[in-house]
Parts: sequence; C-alpha cells; structure tokens
Amino acid sequence: MNNLNIRKVENFDLEILSEIYKNTYDVFDVGERWTKESALELLKYWLKRQPDLAFLAETDNKIVGAFFAAVKPWWDGVHLVDGELFVDPDNQKQKVGTLLSKHMFEQAIKKYDAKVWDTYTFKNSEHPLSWYKKQGFDENKDWVMISGDLKEAIRRLENNS
Repeated sequence: MNNLNIRKVENFDLEILSEIYKNTYDVFDVGERWTKESALELLKYWLKRQPDLAFLAETDNKIVGAFFAAVKPWWDGVHLVDGELFVDPDNQKQKVGTLLSKHMFEQAIKKYDAKVWDTYTFKNSEHPLSWYKKQGFDENKDWVMISGDLKEAIRRLENNS
C-alpha cells in the first residue's frame, strides 16, 4: 500500500476507528454484533489500558486500520496479550495488517522486551487464523478460551455449595 503511515492512536481517532471496527465485523460475520457505540467503548478501554501500544494505519490521511494490545509479566518473560487488530474491509489484502503487526511486535520488544504474543481468534473461520499461522503463530495446545454468563455461574455456584 502506497504512503502507509503508522502512528499512535489519539482519542480523537476513536470515532473513526469504531466505525471501521463495526464495519469489519459486519463484513466478516463471525457472529459478533458490534455497534459503533459498543466498538467505541472497547477501543476507549484499550487506549486507556495501554496507550503506548495503540497504533493505527493511515494512507493519504485516511485511517484504514489499527492494532491495540497490552503487555503483562509472565513466568517466562513479558507477553504481549489480547489485543484487537482490524483493517477496513475495503483495504484488506494490502499488507495493512502485516505492517501494523510488524510495528506492534517491534515496539513491544523494544519497549518491554516482550517474548510472546498471546491472543484469541476465531477457530471456525479460515480468516484470520490462516493469516496468523503464516506468521508462525499456532493454536495453543495447552490452553483453551472459556466464556460464560456470570449470572449463570453465580446460580450454579450457589446451587453447588
């Protein structure tokens, strides 16, 4: 992609980024139903959590994607964790995600000596899992993501006590 610039995300970027985030999920239809408002709240959370690891890509002064992540200490060193990487559907397959990832990983290594990236992706969808595997990431054989309703968990805990 010509004239691609990567820079830190600022608060004033979040409105546009939330629209891109929502549109990305609408197009790829992985089962998550984001609104612009819910996306905005998520991106505010990420920017507040770790503002130095929030980057966006723009070309010709148009924002086309972003990558938000955080770091945490772990038994084997610092891990880059979780995160949100998304690219405007009209700008897919133009190396935006690749360049954002490279920038994020370099910054995490430089600033925090990060060793590993731990994140989640959709396993029932070819993309982006195949894209991550091309970069050398693989499904963790020892861990599984769990998710559940908190009220149901409380009900079950109360019934089992």
